Amino acid sequence: MTGSDEVGNAPVGLSRRRALAAAGVCFAMASQKALAAMGSQAAKDASRAMSRKPTFTKDCEADGMVEIAGIHQGKGSGRAKIFRFAGESAPAYFMIYDLPPGASEGVHVHFLDNRNKEGSFDEYYYVISGQGQMTIDGEIVAVTKGDHVHTPLEVSHGVENTHATEPLRIFLTFIQRGDEIPWMGPRSQAAGS
Repeated sequence: MTGSDEVGNAPVGLSRRRALAAAGVCFAMASQKALAAMGSQAAKDASRAMSRKPTFTKDCEADGMVEIAGIHQGKGSGRAKIFRFAGESAPAYFMIYDLPPGASEGVHVHFLDNRNKEGSFDEYYYVISGQGQMTIDGEIVAVTKGDHVHTPLEVSHGVENTHATEPLRIFLTFIQRGDEIPWMGPRSQAAGS
């Protein structure tokens, strides 16, 4: 053989690292050519978007709390606030549940393949205030202020306010694990994950 491997594709001695570096250079050159072909204003806009410095987003709980009946077919209605952060937080999502006495988020389960259309979410419940109980894989688990509960994929779960007079406030973080269309907000009868 003279200068190529067994299948004649690459010169002998060309390491994978060098091949990837060469491909990266080719991609960068192709990108520059594509930007130039787009015209000066489009190229400037694309270049600015690629070099834009990330910034923070602030949202307020008081803005956007909505009443939602039958959260995951649970009892009563509660209020929820979804922190959208301009979509920048995906695949993680954040919301607050405010459940009055006796209200609940119904027991539900998430699957990686989203077979039940509940989303492919791992969920993290943090109890801001109040007390209640979670049903997790058929087990009743008491929760109170300061508790943090993780419910991974394929673990059935729901939460209920069991206090006679105080609301149960939950900060919910849910992370999309599957490849379905990104979550965009609650459906008409369900909030959260």
